[in-house]
Amino acid sequence: MSYMDFSSWPRDQEQTFVVYEQRANESSKKALTLALVSAIGVLVLALGIYAGVEPEKKDMTNGMNMSNLTKKSKKPAATSDDTPKQEAPKQEAPAPAPPPAK
Repeated sequence: MSYMDFSSWPRDQEQTFVVYEQRANESSKKALTLALVSAIGVLVLALGIYAGVEPEKKDMTNGMNMSNLTKKSKKPAATSDDTPKQEAPKQEAPAPAPPPAK
């Protein structure tokens, strides 16, 4: 990378900033390298945990009563003829309200 002619200043003043540009470029490369190494390390650790740790196998349905969970048929239960059927008493509709007085 050329560190010359990166601004509109004269060349002798521009030369004083070349050191800072080089340092910034080196720091950027170090930061990128450190980030990549860290990311690869975390990936290896995560894959190791995923592959090495066996998941817990717990039977959650062990004591469950499955008859409570099955779908019931919608047929009504058989009723005996001994019990009389009671119907709800019919209610009369209320009388309409008289029109308001003017």
